[in-house]
Order: sequence, then structure tokens, then C-alpha cells
Amino acid sequence: MSDFKVTEKQFNDAHNTFNLFDKKGNGHVSTKELANIFKSLALQISADKLKEWADEVDEEALGYMEWENFKILFERKLKEDEDERELRDAFRVLDKQNKGTIPVDDLRWILKSLGDDITEEELDDMIAETDTDGSGTVDYEEFKSLMTSD
Repeated sequence: MSDFKVTEKQFNDAHNTFNLFDKKGNGHVSTKELANIFKSLALQISADKLKEWADEVDEEALGYMEWENFKILFERKLKEDEDERELRDAFRVLDKQNKGTIPVDDLRWILKSLGDDITEEELDDMIAETDTDGSGTVDYEEFKSLMTSD
């Protein structure tokens, strides 16, 4: 994917928003406020993912977070959103008939083009794992699963 970088303006906006939620002015916010901070920054994040991320940076389970830790989450969220946009754009390009799906044959050709050493058997396995409903086409969620699997 692209070389992603958060701009100074984005960090400044996030820092200003963070400070608005730092009601006591002590340099940290309650982890319970994270959803509201992200919402104020017009960023959507699921409660489960937010809890997971907060637990990662609030290792001592103090229940609050300083700017430096929030900054990590903010950057991660912007990067995730950018990756999602790029993936959707790639899907749209491949969805030549604007049906919201990519024919498996097209996907097979793309995967073969991308991977020099992919065997037919590996391709078959990838296609079978991706086209989970056996429709002969791949929708966005199936495509996303294929492209983001580790």
C-alpha cells in the first residue's frame, strides 16, 4: 500500500481534541472517553477494536491514556482507514461490470500475475478460501479477507 504519513495539521487537530477531553488538564483522558474523542475527529471505530487497542497501550490498566499513547492509536486508525480506501479503490477497478463482485476467473488471473511462484494448487486453495459461498464471484468482504490475510 502507499507511504502513509499523518500530517502535522491532523496531529494538531487530534491533540486539540484530546485536550478538550482532558477536563482536569492533567495530560491524560479516561479510556472510556476514547470513543467520544474518535467520534469528535469524525473517525468510526468499533467498540471491540477500541477496547483492544486501548488495552494494548494502557498496559497497566490504569483506565486513562496520555497524549503519546493516544497519538499511536490515532495514527493507527488513520492508516487503517487509508488502507481500506485503497482496497476499495482496487476492488472497484477489478469490478469491471459494477456488480459489486469480481469473477473468480479474473481473480485467478490477478493472483497469478502478482505471484511468480504460485502453483495451480495454491491458486485453487486461495480461490476456494476466498469464494466462500461458491458463487463463482468474489464480493468485497471476500476480496478484503484475501488481501488482508497474513
